[in-house]
Amino acid sequence: MKRINLVVLFLMVALNIFCQEKIGLALSGGGARGLAHIGVLKVIDELEIPIDYIAGTSTGAIIGGLYAMGYSGKQIEEIILKLEWNDIFDEKICREHVYVGQKRWKPYANYFFALDENFLPKLPQAFLSGNNLINELFTITYPVAHIKNFDELAIPFRCIATNILNGEMEIFSNGSIHEVMCASMSFLTVIKPFKLQDQLYVDGGILANLPTEVVKEMGADFVIGVKTNTGLKGEDELVSLIDVLDQTINLHITKNINESIQFCDILIEPQLEDISILDFNKKKEIINFGEEAAQKYFAENQFNFERERKTPELNFLPEKINFSRIYVTGNKHLSKTKIKEYVGLHSNIFYSRNEIVNAIEGAFNSELFTIIYPVIKQRGTDYILNIIVEEKDRKQLGFSLSYNDNNEIVAGITLDLNNMIQRNSKLLLNLQLGDKQEVNLDYVKNFGKQWGIYFRIFPYISEHRLYSYNEEHEKMKSVRSLEYGGTSGIGLFAQEAVIAEAFIYTFKSRLYRDIAEFEGSEFNSTGIGLKLYHESLDDYVFPMHGTQFIAKYTTAKKGVYSDAGNKKFYSKLRLLLPFGENFSVKYQFEYGSHFRKYDDDFDPFYIGGIDSYMGLYSRERSAPIYKINTLALRFRFIRNLFCDLQMNILNLGNVDYWQPEKFLYRAAGIKIGYRTFFGPIRVGAAVDEDKKDYYYLSIGYEFDPFEFSRR
Repeated sequence: MKRINLVVLFLMVALNIFCQEKIGLALSGGGARGLAHIGVLKVIDELEIPIDYIAGTSTGAIIGGLYAMGYSGKQIEEIILKLEWNDIFDEKICREHVYVGQKRWKPYANYFFALDENFLPKLPQAFLSGNNLINELFTITYPVAHIKNFDELAIPFRCIATNILNGEMEIFSNGSIHEVMCASMSFLTVIKPFKLQDQLYVDGGILANLPTEVVKEMGADFVIGVKTNTGLKGEDELVSLIDVLDQTINLHITKNINESIQFCDILIEPQLEDISILDFNKKKEIINFGEEAAQKYFAENQFNFERERKTPELNFLPEKINFSRIYVTGNKHLSKTKIKEYVGLHSNIFYSRNEIVNAIEGAFNSELFTIIYPVIKQRGTDYILNIIVEEKDRKQLGFSLSYNDNNEIVAGITLDLNNMIQRNSKLLLNLQLGDKQEVNLDYVKNFGKQWGIYFRIFPYISEHRLYSYNEEHEKMKSVRSLEYGGTSGIGLFAQEAVIAEAFIYTFKSRLYRDIAEFEGSEFNSTGIGLKLYHESLDDYVFPMHGTQFIAKYTTAKKGVYSDAGNKKFYSKLRLLLPFGENFSVKYQFEYGSHFRKYDDDFDPFYIGGIDSYMGLYSRERSAPIYKINTLALRFRFIRNLFCDLQMNILNLGNVDYWQPEKFLYRAAGIKIGYRTFFGPIRVGAAVDEDKKDYYYLSIGYEFDPFEFSRR
């Protein structure tokens, strides 16, 4: 009896001591699996477990940092569920927001490589720069952006990262919380190493995936560990590049995490075997796994945490702040003044969090930066804004590969030089080989940032086949067309508005034999012209909303370096009206005219194809005067899968009639397209009014990227 009483007394004393112990929380990494921490925190809040210290790695650093700021598990869940993770990991700039000066060119490469000093391609450090991630982290941590000592947060916090330059573990106890979170989250090969104070950091899980030792060193007597990474996979589970990458990193992580588990008094391990490191689209499911694991653990293991939770009141940033000073760090070639112009923020003006983030995003849309993000500092009662940038490589090499039913396979390479010949300039040297062969050199010098004037020089050589078709729309013969010349112009541009250019042009064209009995012919022309361009499409190939308009007028006088007098006008309008997120109505109008009865067969308009009149194959018909009206219903079934149901009406001839009953041809068709990482893939089928079938296949950017640059 005395022995039983002694045991009870011992347990009561031990429990009383335990209740006075400091409790530390260690949150592991695991990519998307780390979102299970949120479910565990919800249970910790329900049980009112008083957390005194937090340390986190990778995703655990983000969740732990938010909890240390004073957010509850439920509030963190609301924040994370609102995040569009696909957008965070998609760093392609929406074409709608690209500066209009960049829209002079259609997409001209499937993939770009940066070039080294010897103009040789170099592989990127990772698939993503992390720009969207760091700015999203700034947004959600904004209330404490000015707090640099993490012991001053609601709960003292440590963030773990790996210094890839010296191989040592970095335990961040101070700094800008969104920066250290991003450093810890920089998963190898997925997000590039994060540069901070001249050091490069990657995922902290490489050296300390479950930072139990860290919370012990902070002063914790009792450690709760949450392990969200999975064990090593078997051979049959290594089916993708991501699986192999995950396994490779997990080899070392498994060793360090087994050592860290020894410091745990409580270990919660959600069952996440079927979740991959990039399954952020399963965020709610993952959170539930964490909540279920924590509920089960605490139901089976009784603990007494009866101690009041003390949460200090923090001095959060106000909703709007003004900066006594704004400065830039990290720039190499662009001046600090120019970068601040792109951002558009000024000192001693009040800005909200959204206004700051929108300004940074606007500068990123200039396509001059790999990373650009804000850091807020406090000096007394003053706030200072530091804009940190990493400039995009000024030398890039773009590769393209395309196929369609007319040009067959065309491979292209484009040397892209930004701000190298002159400041605020762009040079594109494009070479295309295959069924179409071209050399294009386009040089533009801008005077202005978002609006201003520019001049252009565009010499080119182009050779391609022209096919003749029989009544069954089958290819019968072909001739070769060789053209060389150039344009030079002066224009005006205004951000998100319009480009207008006055230009002079000269070219010489020659048609010669290929697979046809044909007498060669040559033609020279020199003249002047005007161009006008506007675009607000959210994507060039698969837009769901926006407008595009291009118009060109040229005139040449016979005898003035021209074989014949000529006036030519071309225009195209695309208008997409959205009715909901995944449905739009598209109207397209094309018009080309030589303004008079046309007897010369030279320089006509070529008609037909998947992007134009679907009752003809690409460039199947030619005419001096034509009009095409297209009405289509566009559906987006999933994020990158699109379908068009469309109707075309074509009007063409030798005389510019506008009466709708003259020379009409009708067709209807369907197009299905998928947007891939390497460019669009499209298939189409159509039928004309004679019930003739047409089929189309288009892979890659098979259109002319220099349409605006040409005459």
